[in-house]
Amino acid sequence: MKDSITIKKSDLWKYATIVLVIAVIVLAFFLGRGIGNGGASDNGAAAATGGAVNMNVFLSNSDLFPSIGPENADHVVVEFSDFQCPYCAMASGLPSWTTGYATQYADLVGLAKNVQDLAEQGKVRFIYVPMSFLGQESVYSAQAALCANKQDKFWEMHDAIFTASDGPSENDGKYTKEKLKIIAKTVSGIDSAKFDSCLDNDDTLSDVQAAASQASQAASGTPTFYVDGNKVSPSWTTVSGLIA
Repeated sequence: MKDSITIKKSDLWKYATIVLVIAVIVLAFFLGRGIGNGGASDNGAAAATGGAVNMNVFLSNSDLFPSIGPENADHVVVEFSDFQCPYCAMASGLPSWTTGYATQYADLVGLAKNVQDLAEQGKVRFIYVPMSFLGQESVYSAQAALCANKQDKFWEMHDAIFTASDGPSENDGKYTKEKLKIIAKTVSGIDSAKFDSCLDNDDTLSDVQAAASQASQAASGTPTFYVDGNKVSPSWTTVSGLIA
C-alpha cells in the first residue's frame, strides 16, 4: 500500500478554489458580526426587534441609571452605552468628527440625541445605562457621569463627555480623571470641588461596577437600544416608528 496520496495537477486548482471560497464566506460572516452583533465598539445593527426584557431594574434606580423625561411617559427608551464606544459617540451626534460618518451611518448618527430631545419635550422617558467594558477610561467616564448625577447634572456631563471626544479612538488619554475634571468645569452650575472629590475618591466606582453587571444581562455590545422593553435596531427610523 502506498502511504501518500497523489493529486493531479489538473485538479489542484479546483481544490484551491473551493478552499478560497469557504475562507471568504467565513471571513465575511465574522466581519459582519463584528459590526452588528455585540462586539466591543458595536453599532448593534441586529434585527429590527428582539425579545422582551424585564426593564424594571433600569426603571427603578436613578442613581445607577439616570433618566430624563416623565416617569409616566407612553414610551420608554433605554440606551446601553459606553462613553468610549465610537458608535455610541455617533449615536449621541455630539462630537464634531461624527459628521464624517453621517452618510455611512445615517440612521445611527444622532439617534440618541433625537430621543433625548423628545424626552426633554416630555414625549418619552429616556434612560441611560452606563457600560464600561472598553478600558480604564470607560470606567473613569462612567464614574464622572455618576458623580455629576449626584448633583443632578448627569445629562449635562453626559453631553460634555461625548462632545469632548476628538475621534473614534479608545484609551488614548482623553478621559483620564484630570481631563474629566476639566470637562466637568464646562458644566454650568456644577460644584467642581465636590465633583473632583467624588472622582478622586472613587465614590461612584461601586455604582459603575453594579451598573455594568446589571447591563451585561441585557446587552452584549454598545450601543444597544430597547423601546418599551424590546430590543430594537439602533436606527432612528426604527425607534421613531415605535415611539411616534
